[in-house]
This record gives sequence, C-alpha cells and structure tokens, in this order.
Amino acid sequence: MWILISKISPDTTHDDIYRFAKRGVKGPWLNISSSLRGKVKRCGILRISDRSNNYLECHGLVSIEPIKFAMQAIERLHGRRIRGASVGVRRYFSRSTERDRRNLFNQSPVPEHKERRRNDRRRAHVTVRKDFRYYEP
Repeated sequence: MWILISKISPDTTHDDIYRFAKRGVKGPWLNISSSLRGKVKRCGILRISDRSNNYLECHGLVSIEPIKFAMQAIERLHGRRIRGASVGVRRYFSRSTERDRRNLFNQSPVPEHKERRRNDRRRAHVTVRKDFRYYEP
C-alpha cells in the first residue's frame, strides 16, 4: 500500500524518507522474525513546482507491505517530524484523468442536482517530477 508523507522540506532525501518510514514499520521488539515485520519496498519524492509564483511543494511516497503494517505506520508517523518539518501521513490514492466525471469534451447542459463544475480545477503552470528508489527487502 502506498502512503503519502505530506509537506516535507525540499532538502529531504530518499534515505531520510526510508528511515522515517522504517520507524513506523518497526515493531516494539527487535528480535522478531522477518516474516512478521512490514517491509518498505519503494520510496519516492514528488516535487510539485508552480512556475507562476516559483513555489515548490514536496511530498514523500512510500510503498509498505503488507497493508496491516502500512496502516500501523500511518498511525505511528502522523504528526512526527522529518528534517525539522512536522508532516502529515495518510493513505495515498492515485487519480486517473480517465475517471474524471467532468469530461471537457462533453459540454452538454448539466441539471441542477448534478455536478455543476464544468471546468478543471487543477492548478495551471504546475509541473510534477517523480523520483523513486527501490529498496531490497
């Protein structure tokens, strides 16, 4: 399961995110079997830059298996600090533009009880750079 670590500082590295996620996955006992521990599979950094105002927003993405340990990591890590910044941790949901209900090509009149937003609310002038690393179990 993917978890999102929101609002990390721009100087945060993949290794920082990996160590942070390991703290959430690690059990209270050190000598437990590796089959009973969660594993951090992949770590990534999303760098979202807005060219209109030179704003940079960074978020961490971590893949943790199995799901039980990912949920446990969310509870343990939410509100903690990574490189001095207090971060939020939650489950990550991937959005697809194909599943957007506001199809821009179909501009038919919309009844009042349906979705009234016709335009896309996404920010213009934004670029997203994704950078991932794999970690061996």
